[in-house]
Amino acid sequence: MRRFNRMKPFARISSTRPFLLSFLFCLPWAAQSGPTNNVILAAHSQDLVVVQDGQFVSFKSETYFSAPYTVLYFGAGWCPDCRRFSPALVEAYDRQPPAHRRFEVLLLTMDQSAGDLRKFMQNEKMKWPAVEFEKVAQAADLKKYYSGHGIPCLTVIGPDGSVVLQSKDDQDAKEILKELENFVAKEPSKAK
Repeated sequence: MRRFNRMKPFARISSTRPFLLSFLFCLPWAAQSGPTNNVILAAHSQDLVVVQDGQFVSFKSETYFSAPYTVLYFGAGWCPDCRRFSPALVEAYDRQPPAHRRFEVLLLTMDQSAGDLRKFMQNEKMKWPAVEFEKVAQAADLKKYYSGHGIPCLTVIGPDGSVVLQSKDDQDAKEILKELENFVAKEPSKAK
């Protein structure tokens, strides 16, 4: 009986114990993942790669998922229009301050092999990630943003996955890029 009485004060918090334990269990995961504002891209965070020293490496970034907009770039190295357009996208991307990007880019390749994807990213000096070649086929939630009118295709999405801008044919990607730059320039930055 005495033992029961000692335990009585803990009875009041027993209903919160599962919550506290689950909270403590999730803390290490939350600390590793960083801010994730983009619900569409978050599901693919483990599938992103960049080219470093001529090889694919897993992409890790503290700020990538917190940009207010993401450009889904559907393109391929075999496509002459993509090769002509990519330098303009790289230039626009590089004009942003790295710590406070208003948009990020994700390449969804239409290349025929991982080697072709790597060569395309390397030749065009793309600093942004791509969905790993082997995972593109399973990325139906991202591929649904392809306009179906040729490449290069740009689809700009907000953090909730809503389409903000989208190219409607393979010749208007530069116009969409210009619209995006004007759009983010007018919008107030949340950077401090």
